[in-house]
Amino acid sequence: MNRVDRSNRREEIQMALRDALPIMLAYFPLSMTYGVLASAGGLPGGLAVFSSVWIFSGGAQFMLLGMLASAAAPVTIVTTLLLLNMRHVLYGATLGPYLADWRESRKWLAAIGLTDEGFAVTSSRAAQGERLLPSYYITFALAIYGSWIAGTAAGTGLGNFVTAEQAEVLTFALPALFIALLAGGERSLPFMAAAGCGAVLATLAGMLELGGVGLIAGGLAGATLGQQISRQRSRRKDSARNHADRTLH
Repeated sequence: MNRVDRSNRREEIQMALRDALPIMLAYFPLSMTYGVLASAGGLPGGLAVFSSVWIFSGGAQFMLLGMLASAAAPVTIVTTLLLLNMRHVLYGATLGPYLADWRESRKWLAAIGLTDEGFAVTSSRAAQGERLLPSYYITFALAIYGSWIAGTAAGTGLGNFVTAEQAEVLTFALPALFIALLAGGERSLPFMAAAGCGAVLATLAGMLELGGVGLIAGGLAGATLGQQISRQRSRRKDSARNHADRTLH
């Protein structure tokens, strides 16, 4: 590897860590809350940390604690968690074309970064025409993954000293993170329409206790609406441009 390649890789890694830092700062207290609640609920610390290593999904893990507390059947637990996380399949399908030239082993490793927040950041970069290089993406994915696991481990250690009621104060981290990502996004009409549509449908589904269905439906409907508005605006611009060309000639 020559000096230029090393310099480029260093820049990609630094950029990945900058992008990952806000998510890491939000993930740590949120996963620590999960660790505290898991420990307070009687789940052994090793199993709590393993669940973060294996599942790495805040919504699914908090739901897992509720189902374990209610003594739900194992089949019900597995089915519910799979349905809740089906949206990650869509995330993978969306990012797949941007990783087409990657080695297969790196593609499997990239799946670690397909969280809601991770996808929001990386897909935004890809949509802007930036290449998702392994040095950037894998550094980003492992950073947020490590933060989640570290927070869980810290939470299980604090579980004997912090009550579940006190731990719930930290659950503001996840909605705060989504608000920050939304505020830092585009201000265009398609973007805002997609975000608004998705938020309304997800909120309604939450009120109806439909679980992960709301996230999937909100994401699909919001993305579809935003895309349609974007296409209509592009057609109008093309039509106006063609009309102006004909007028000039």
